[in-house]
Amino acid sequence: MRLDLPVFSLIAVATLAGAANRPLPKPNDPDDFVRYIFEVNDCVLTEAQLLEIYSAAGYGLMGANNAVIAVSNREDIEVLRRNPFTYRYYGSEYCGF
Repeated sequence: MRLDLPVFSLIAVATLAGAANRPLPKPNDPDDFVRYIFEVNDCVLTEAQLLEIYSAAGYGLMGANNAVIAVSNREDIEVLRRNPFTYRYYGSEYCGF
């Protein structure tokens, strides 16, 4: 996964997503990026939102699609609904329900 995102891209993604006051992800750390995008979205995202976030972060369509698949298969992700696919993250203290 590509994570060499400039800070302004992360801020744009966070603003787009309605960011809470959460710490920015560590550079080149895909796990921390997942933590960040879920935390700034109240720990729940749809598949379409994930695709939009990864696309806005510069992954391109194929890279964003692969990132969404990788996120959906993580052990710290729970499928809440299947139509539309909606995921809940519980891998951080902030999102640990």
